[in-house]
Amino acid sequence: MNQNTKENSLIKVNENSIVYKIKQFFKNLFKTKTKINNYEISKESIDKTNNIEDTSKNDFFKRIQTIDDENTLLLKLQKQYENGEVSEESLTPKQIDDLCNLYEKQIDDLKEKINNIKNQIIQYQNK
Repeated sequence: MNQNTKENSLIKVNENSIVYKIKQFFKNLFKTKTKINNYEISKESIDKTNNIEDTSKNDFFKRIQTIDDENTLLLKLQKQYENGEVSEESLTPKQIDDLCNLYEKQIDDLKEKINNIKNQIIQYQNK
C-alpha cells in the first residue's frame, strides 16, 4: 500500500511537451542572464573599488613620504648647522628661512610644554 501512494504522489513530467520546453527556455534565459549580469557588475565594481583604494593609499603614502623627507632633511640640516659642519654662507636663503621657521616652531612647542607643566604644578599645589 505504501508503494502505491508513493507512486501516485509523484507526477510524471512530459519533457517533450511544448509547454515544458517553453517554460524551461524562459527559466534558462532569465537565470543565466541574471547570474552573468550580477557577476559582471560585481566584478566591475570590485575592480573599481580596488583601483580607487589603491590610488588613494598610494597618494597618501606619497604625501607622507614627502612630508617625512622634507622634515628629516630639515632636521639633518639643523644638526649639521649646530655641529658646525655647515656654515651660514653655504646655506641658500630658502634653507635659512626654513631653519628659522623650524627653530620658531620648536621654541613655541617648548613654551607650550613649559606652560602645561606649570599649570599641572599649580593644580597639584592647590590640592
